[in-house]
Amino acid sequence: MHRKLTSLSPLRPNHVVTFVRKDKSPANMATFNVPLTFTKFDIRDYLWNLYNVETTAVRSQVKQSAIERRSTGSGYFRPQSTKVMTVQLTKPFVWPSPPADLEPWNKKLWEARESVSREQYRGDIRKQLGRLARPSKDKESPERKFLRKQAGRILRGAAPGKWDQGNKEVELDSKWDPPKKRKAKSWRLIKRQSKRSVRK
Repeated sequence: MHRKLTSLSPLRPNHVVTFVRKDKSPANMATFNVPLTFTKFDIRDYLWNLYNVETTAVRSQVKQSAIERRSTGSGYFRPQSTKVMTVQLTKPFVWPSPPADLEPWNKKLWEARESVSREQYRGDIRKQLGRLARPSKDKESPERKFLRKQAGRILRGAAPGKWDQGNKEVELDSKWDPPKKRKAKSWRLIKRQSKRSVRK
């Protein structure tokens, strides 16, 4: 039976302890992200008093964060380091298999938000470095590719006066109709007309 080694209360709302999933770790090893002020005795008592989980060994590591550029563009800084603790369990713990269908958690929406956030971050970095954005170098989106194909069809006259929107066609304004070809006047005819105007 564990003997309490710290005077801290097990109910600690001011601290966040995160259980990190690592599929390649052994079943008797568990990894946690803990506050920088946490000690090995704290994590040991935390697991025992709250979850009745017994541990035999604890390893602690402080990881430095990567250097980042300030949003204002005035220099660089290093974010706060993170502390990771790996404990050895007396009883192995196996993570449940992840769900196959992630739609209830709006995975597509989350991925779209992450993609937009990354693009905005890259754009901010380019602005700070004085690099102009080049939309022509960006990857062509499916919507833009679809519009380019439709515009090409109209310019070639394959679909005069109509624009596809999925399964239905929409009538366009007459100003988008291809221009009618006019017969070019020969050079001799133009020369004769100019001579007649001079004689008059």
